[in-house]
Amino acid sequence: METSVSSIRAGAYLGAYFVLWAAVLVLLRTFEGFELSEALAALVILGAIFPALALLTTRRMTALPYAVHRPRIEAVSLLMYLAVIAWLLVLGFSRIVHVSTEPWLSFAVLGVKLVVFVVVPAAFFIVVGRYKIAELIPISLSWRALRPALWMSLAVLLMQVFLGRGLHEIWEARLPVWLLAVTTPLSFAWLIVEVGVVEEFFCRVLLQERLAAVLRSPWGGLVVAALLFGLAHAPGFYLRTAATQEFLGAHPSLLMATGYSIVMTSLAGLFLGVLWMRTKNFAVLVIVHAAGDLLPNLVPWIRAFHGIR
Repeated sequence: METSVSSIRAGAYLGAYFVLWAAVLVLLRTFEGFELSEALAALVILGAIFPALALLTTRRMTALPYAVHRPRIEAVSLLMYLAVIAWLLVLGFSRIVHVSTEPWLSFAVLGVKLVVFVVVPAAFFIVVGRYKIAELIPISLSWRALRPALWMSLAVLLMQVFLGRGLHEIWEARLPVWLLAVTTPLSFAWLIVEVGVVEEFFCRVLLQERLAAVLRSPWGGLVVAALLFGLAHAPGFYLRTAATQEFLGAHPSLLMATGYSIVMTSLAGLFLGVLWMRTKNFAVLVIVHAAGDLLPNLVPWIRAFHGIR
């Protein structure tokens, strides 16, 4: 009986998400002339195929133990902290650090992100929730535990090769083989921290898990966290489009930036959320997220660190 109720709840949350997704897409198409093919391709790949692959690659796995000590207090605290994060996102981290030259700007922005998304909330939960670090951030580096990360990383890399622009930018930059051999693993290590640790710790480990506990539904926590994950990118899309590596034009409207964050970006939160729900292994999340961002960010990263001009 409990399993059937959980299935009904999961279906309701997923159904509500896709209804919202479709409604936002209609608004974007009606008022912004948004191209449907890109959104539908993202829906099929990120919203259907990748979550299915995540379920498939974790089908024989047992999730690492994870317990939320005080669900309501912790969830409310996180949602309140989101207001601070929203304010910082509107300001823009590059404006906060007052550094204009690379690679020091990249280091400074990364430092601010780590403090805002990792250090401050982790310290709060360690003190208030009385978590040990191993309880708050479960990690397993065994071969069996990391297999889903390897398969999903391969999937996201193949998607970027065939559908992304990263490989084209690498080709256009005419980078020597030796430079690619040196900078690719360095860029991947950077992304492990910048997008993997920063975004996955806050959005999946903290937010999704506590929302799931409050809503009493793993899928409910997953869906709401995916939407918030997408919306967190909206300020950047609206105010600093060129820095986001997205094709939104120089000055997208607020509707376009917000709608795009739901229709496109939140879909990535779905399959990443499935990986967290099924494994509770932080290492899996950071590897897959970094792999997905590697190709489109490789050339900009090399330029920031003066590998090319």
